Amino acid sequence: MNEHLKLGIKLRKFNRVCPITGYKEESIKIGSPVIVQTDRGVEYGEIISFARGYPRALSRDVRLKKVVRYATADDVAKEKELTERENTAYNETVKKIKEHELPIKVIALELLFDASRLIIYYHVGEQDKNVNLRDFSRDLSALLAARVDMRQVSPRDEARLFGGMGPCGRSLCCSVWLDKPKHVTVKMVKEQGLAMSPTKTAGVCGRLMCCLEYEHQKKQ
Repeated sequence: MNEHLKLGIKLRKFNRVCPITGYKEESIKIGSPVIVQTDRGVEYGEIISFARGYPRALSRDVRLKKVVRYATADDVAKEKELTERENTAYNETVKKIKEHELPIKVIALELLFDASRLIIYYHVGEQDKNVNLRDFSRDLSALLAARVDMRQVSPRDEARLFGGMGPCGRSLCCSVWLDKPKHVTVKMVKEQGLAMSPTKTAGVCGRLMCCLEYEHQKKQ
């Protein structure tokens, strides 16, 4: 294998990649689906190769423990059913939110491979950050027969997790390689002779684009 490439497991949602080490090249089949154990539970993924360092930012919130086995035909069929089950879970989640009169908005949800855990990513207004979700989580967990894990995400978290395309025509830095958002100020923008504009200086997260910090460094 090319010495500049490494292997990893691409999990089934949000382009997360977990690097793997300590493997024998002859026993690895790139492109094969696998069942893995992460710090979240049992998950489904695919063995991929990548340039060294490339997916560093993508694997920050999930840690690979071990590759359990190559996926069987039954595993592959089960994985295909997960999207439909997630759609059902989404509809039930929205209903429960209305029943509990909660001021939250579901951004996405993720059902782990063994369906024992449902992770719900949501937004909440600044004034509602301390909303109590305990009764809602318990109610939804009983309905779906799965542990419910609520994950509040900021606009920047959403961009990093779910990705997108920047105005430059390339994938968002935060979803590909950037470890943490850059601190960009209005002063830095003005020093570059740019006018403040939501369409020209703000990223998909609504905040000042991180790349403005790169250009500011060049001018120092």
